[in-house]
Amino acid sequence: MNSTTPETRLHRRLTPFDALLLTLSCLSPVFSVYGPGAEVLRQSGTGAAALFALGIGVAAVWGMVYAELGSAYPYAGGDYVGVGTVLGPAAGFACLALWAVIILPMDAYLAKLVATYATEVLPGSAPWAWIYGALLAALAVALLAVRASALVTGIFLSIEFVAVLALVLAGFLHPAASAWMAIAHPRLPVAGRWAPVGAAALALGAVNAAFATAGGNQAIAFGEELIDPHRNMGRVLLAACLLGALAIALPVIAVVVGAAGDPAVFASAAPFSAYISSVAGPWAGIALSAAVALAVFNALIAQIMFGARLWYSFARDRVFPAPISAALAKVHGRSGVPRIATMTVGVLSGACCVLSQRVLLVFLSGLVVYALALVSAAVLVGRLKGLTGGADRWRSPLFPLAPLLGLALACAFAAADWADASIGRPSLLALGAVLGAALLWYHCVLNRRPGGWAPQVTAAPHTDPAQGTPIRAGGWTDS
Repeated sequence: MNSTTPETRLHRRLTPFDALLLTLSCLSPVFSVYGPGAEVLRQSGTGAAALFALGIGVAAVWGMVYAELGSAYPYAGGDYVGVGTVLGPAAGFACLALWAVIILPMDAYLAKLVATYATEVLPGSAPWAWIYGALLAALAVALLAVRASALVTGIFLSIEFVAVLALVLAGFLHPAASAWMAIAHPRLPVAGRWAPVGAAALALGAVNAAFATAGGNQAIAFGEELIDPHRNMGRVLLAACLLGALAIALPVIAVVVGAAGDPAVFASAAPFSAYISSVAGPWAGIALSAAVALAVFNALIAQIMFGARLWYSFARDRVFPAPISAALAKVHGRSGVPRIATMTVGVLSGACCVLSQRVLLVFLSGLVVYALALVSAAVLVGRLKGLTGGADRWRSPLFPLAPLLGLALACAFAAADWADASIGRPSLLALGAVLGAALLWYHCVLNRRPGGWAPQVTAAPHTDPAQGTPIRAGGWTDS
């Protein structure tokens, strides 16, 4: 059955550089530094430097397994298409459900973070106005043609990297006298005095550092809009992963080096702003907060675009009832954007904003564990079956080292999350329940349909419906 038509086919117009800009914007180095990075500083003190150095290694493993899977299956559904093809439709639907549940709270979390930093710049302004104003503005940009959206996010991304560079230079150019000793023997201020950091806090900090640095997988969702995706996807994804990891880890390490003798920075609710203010004055802290608000807004734009491609793919794969699927899978002829899917993601993300920050984090914290385990298993089995790593596809080096390390890291992070009764354990249980419910739904409903259910993956050249020009190999049709 051919379920795609020019009206439901994305336009293949993104260059690798365009896709890299969108992916780095999704990853948002400044968000990762000021969000999870600040939490790691408060949890692990000076131990955060070593944890984020370790995070670069985790990000490299994450990038290699995702690059191999994404190069073989560069489709708008992201992880679930490759996982479902290699490990079977049940695993694919479980992966689909995981992302369907996570993407909307992630947008809400970003919108709330925009409000947090915007109200620092303009005290007394209403947080709800910033939250919903940011969502509406991000939605408007996400509805533009994909290359126009990539240009907008690229402009914001340049501001973001300036903010990253400011933190790196401030820290490494003003090192504390005791910095390296403090990093080697992690310590944290307690009641105004330094105290050693416990093993449990370091383990939880390692999970959060990995969550902050790992990323780049969002590139896969733009695969049907990327020129020559099977050849380019692996390189785009790995470049985004490694560049993002360095841009996230280096500022954290630099601030630890610069603030190792100042307990007030580690005790602050906003440690990076506190450090910049201590080095360059309060106006510098305010300027950096403004840059953070813009950077998180940029991430919100890219994440809405990412989520729209996922929901478009869910609809095209007949996850929803036929009328809903037909609407969500429709692509605007001139812009090439799945507009109904984009607006649906924006509206549902706005509804998630009524949830507290803690509840939103419960949805997000277990993602690294489940996603890394599923993708690593898919790459391990896929290479053995000849489904990944083929001609013109990116291959992870020293196979099976990367997928085995990915599975080991997923187990280690699961143990650390389980030890965290506040956020980590509830997240593992909640997302585990989502996966269980998805498997039940697959076996009881989807698998009983005539012909069953599976992700659609047949790739062939096609024509850009807006321009009428042939597209290089790697397009999408269904048979």
